[in-house]
Amino acid sequence: MKITVVIPYFQRQLGLLRRAVDSITAQACLPEWCVDIIVVDDGSPSPAKAETFSSIPDNMSIRIVEQQNGGVGSARNAGIVAAAPDTTYLAFLDSDDEWGPSHLKSAVEQLNAGADFYFDNNIIDEGYDAFSHSAFMKKTYGSLDLEKPLVGILDGKAGFDAILHECLPHTSQVVYNFQRHSSVRFETQMRRAGEDQIFWLTLASRSTRIAYSTEIHGRRGVGVSIYRESLAWDSENGLSRVADEILMRTTIRHHFSLTRAQVKILKNDAQLVCDHFVFLALRNARKQPRQLKDALLRLTRQGPSFWTMVPVSLLRLPAYVRKLRAEFRQ
Repeated sequence: MKITVVIPYFQRQLGLLRRAVDSITAQACLPEWCVDIIVVDDGSPSPAKAETFSSIPDNMSIRIVEQQNGGVGSARNAGIVAAAPDTTYLAFLDSDDEWGPSHLKSAVEQLNAGADFYFDNNIIDEGYDAFSHSAFMKKTYGSLDLEKPLVGILDGKAGFDAILHECLPHTSQVVYNFQRHSSVRFETQMRRAGEDQIFWLTLASRSTRIAYSTEIHGRRGVGVSIYRESLAWDSENGLSRVADEILMRTTIRHHFSLTRAQVKILKNDAQLVCDHFVFLALRNARKQPRQLKDALLRLTRQGPSFWTMVPVSLLRLPAYVRKLRAEFRQ
């Protein structure tokens, strides 16, 4: 059985990639598994070839693919294209993240049992795991007992509905059946947010069985993260990230045949994101006029329905600011 691991690489600090690769080589793998690690250097300022790696086991290999900077979606696509045709399962790992030693073992067990794709829990920050703060997990289980991890199974429709409302899988914790889904690719027009959620929705729409584990099998890193670096209110990339989140919902409506209920969910979520965009636009208009102009041009060109949401967001702005202040004080 062959497992391909795709690592998109864009970092400024040496050593992060080595730790990510070390977490792969430390996996509780069976000897008959062949693990092919593909690092896609996406025009990284710190070249992947400059990294030194620990000893690679005989049943594993590592190779580096170099390309001009095209964004994380483009880098992951290059890794997918480079995967050997006989790859059974394909996994992703961001270059500053790390896997727990049983991640692949847990994934393979569920995929061998018939799941089309699998994902599991991870630590975001110290004492903070992703699933305990997930709306889907809270609705399904209430509070999670991490000492008693669970495996959940969803059919494709239920998985699609869950992922439509929130990006439930974290990319570094996903493994999927490559033989069934080798044609799926990431969107490349969104470089800061949303490309992964569309990928999972595509997998879900083509799947009959989705498996997840609430057990913690990974840890997110602190290297270059396009998403994290754009979260701050005054970030130069904040407006671009929020524009991507609006465009993501436009893309979903164009790509998938949705029910009225699903369209309503997307519209409600898009309006909430637009509220935040209007807040950021007014807050940063003087500091970041070029970024604001670029974001507005993208939204006008690729998602003109954005303008129908702006009047509502302006009316809701005072209440939105009060909400942010209340959250800041907590």
